[in-house]
Amino acid sequence: MGTERWHKGIGPMGIRQVYGLLALAGLILPMVCFGLHFTRAGQQAWPEFFAAPFATWVISGFSWDLMLTATACTIWMARESKRLKIGGFAWHFAAIFLVGICFALPTFLYRREAFLNRSGQGQE
Repeated sequence: MGTERWHKGIGPMGIRQVYGLLALAGLILPMVCFGLHFTRAGQQAWPEFFAAPFATWVISGFSWDLMLTATACTIWMARESKRLKIGGFAWHFAAIFLVGICFALPTFLYRREAFLNRSGQGQE
């Protein structure tokens, strides 16, 4: 009940703004971290980039969680795009690998919400 009230309190236009802010943060924050890594690591940047996600058991757990979440989200986004006939899924698929799921998923949700509102299927 609390979640429904929270969502209704935001409204359809407001939730798009939340998704937009999440997408923006999902673009900027990882890119800043990656940029710092590549500017400071020199020739070891790429080997460290691929080794770091499995450097410890704790980080490995987070990495597996992220990879499985990205896989599940990709499957859902593909099916939802097909079900609603929303174009541009390839762009989101590429964004998962070029930026990350923290950018691709909120961007997809932003576009999905806009589509639902235009088609009259959005939540009021």
